[in-house]
This record gives sequence, structure tokens and C-alpha cells, in this order.
Amino acid sequence: MLQTAFEACKNSDLLIYGLPTLWGSHIAEALQIPSARAMLQPLAPTNDFASALLPFRFSLRYINWISHFIVTQMIYLSWRAEINYARQTLFGLGSAPLLDSSLRNYSAQPVTLHGFSEQIVNRPKDWNDKQIITGYWRNSGVEQFGVKQLAAEIIEWQATRLHNPIAIGFGSPSMKDISQTLSMLEKALTLANAQAILTIPSKWHSEIKSKNIFPVEYVPHDWLYKHVKIAVHHGGAGTTSASLHAGIPTITLPLAIDQFFWGERIYKIGVGPKAIPQRKLTAEKLAHAIQIALSDETMKARAKAVSEKLSLENGIQQAVSLMRKML
Repeated sequence: MLQTAFEACKNSDLLIYGLPTLWGSHIAEALQIPSARAMLQPLAPTNDFASALLPFRFSLRYINWISHFIVTQMIYLSWRAEINYARQTLFGLGSAPLLDSSLRNYSAQPVTLHGFSEQIVNRPKDWNDKQIITGYWRNSGVEQFGVKQLAAEIIEWQATRLHNPIAIGFGSPSMKDISQTLSMLEKALTLANAQAILTIPSKWHSEIKSKNIFPVEYVPHDWLYKHVKIAVHHGGAGTTSASLHAGIPTITLPLAIDQFFWGERIYKIGVGPKAIPQRKLTAEKLAHAIQIALSDETMKARAKAVSEKLSLENGIQQAVSLMRKML
């Protein structure tokens, strides 16, 4: 993998790499070109909050910083042997450092562009100037995706039976027991007097018998969330961005990694109820969260206000401007 990545990066002027490709900095070092990390989560060590990649949340000063160190170093060590081999056999470099670059001294730390907003995550007080929050990197995809026929079907369905339309999506890794999940959803929707547009693979559409559920395999979140009162999703970084920009309350059902962090942020900034981990999800808990999101006027007003502030930001423009300065 690193060999083909190295070949692909030749003749580049700047290398941008993310969490799954942390070895990008070593390729940039070999090619003697500038590089920067691009992250959707705040991963640089801080005492302000615990690592965003933990599948649970807590906050203890000093322990927070240690959690970042441990998680970051574990990820790096899982790659270090392969990175070390590539440095010595392909890149013409010495052995890989023992620590991830973000944990080393200031001069060795990478510039990191963070694709989220300070409206959602306050800039940690102990971050240095190499940590840059640009705002969200957004491309709605609505214009490129033909939704006219599907949109007409959804709107027709809404007109016949919807009083409290919501959108539900669990994310690709979940929904292993589909029958049990659909039964739980139907009960929750009945209890909450709500109806859902459910994003789910088409192979399971025939399993849905409830009139309160309209299944879709895919529709852009930026379009979908404009036509519902609540967004219910797993709490991934991109989906969270979409529901925040839509200006509607968000219910997060985290399953893994940074989803718990974004669920915590949704709750703390007042635009959604407390996150419900999927491992603890029941019809009663989901129904209660839906009822709160539908009835809490303060929450709805806060969601709208956050959306208006986010609409004034242009994270892509800010990130591109910073990249140009690095050339």
C-alpha cells in the first residue's frame, strides 16, 4: 500500500493526509514536500476533553490528555512496522520515530486542518498554532444526485400520513438483526406519534410492513433533512454536519469511534437530547428522545440558531487558502 501511495504522490507539491493515511507524512518527508493533516475530529492532545475516538465519554483533567496520547500512539504503533519498512526500503530514510508526530516536540508536529466549526467544538485552550479549525468541508451532492422521482414519492407519502416526519439512519456498520430493529422502530414511532423516512439497504425494504416507515436506500442528507422535523442518526462526523446545517434537532445513536464524541457535542450545545448508544437502544428510549426533540421549543430554536451561524462559514475556502500558503 505504501509503495503505490508513494508512486502516486510523486510530482506533487503538497501532500494532505488523514487519519487512515497517517503514513502520508513519511511519504512527504521522502519527497521533500510540505504536508498537512486533515481531520474531521479534534485529535490533537488536550486537557479540555477526552479522546474523540473513545467508544464512551468522560472528562477528567490530565486524564483527558493521557487518553489522547494513548489512543494516538496505539494507532501509530499499529502502522509503525510497515512505515519503518517503507522508510528504509523505499523512501531512503532512517527508522521511524518511536512517537507519532503529533506527540513529538513542536517543530516535528504537523500542521493540522480540522474540518469542523468552533460553533460546535470550542478551540481547546492548550492547542498550539499548528492546530487550525477551518469550519466544515461541505459538498451537499444534491445537484449531482437525481432525487426528483424519489422526492415526489416522499412528498406524496408525507401528504397522506405524516404529522411528525423524522429521518432515521443507523450508519452502514449496524442493523445486524434487521427484524428486531424494525420492530423496535415501529414501536418507538407509534409511541412518539411520529413517522420516519428510514435509510436502509434495498434488500431489506420488503421486511418493512409499518405504514409509519418509508424506506429509502440513499438520499442526500442535505435534501432529506430539509423535509423533516428531526434527524436521528449514528453520529458520524459528516452526518452530524448535515443535521447541524439543517437547523433541526438531532438524536444520535452512536455505535463506535468518534460517534460518541459528536453525540456528546450535540447534547452539550443544546441541539438534541442525550445520545443513546445503539447497544442500549430500546423503543421506549428512542420514543422518549423523539418526543423531547419534537416538543422542546428551546432546543428547536437553538438548532436553528446554530445552523444560521454555520451558514456564514466556508470551511473549504479557508482550508484551500491555508494550503496555498504552504506552497
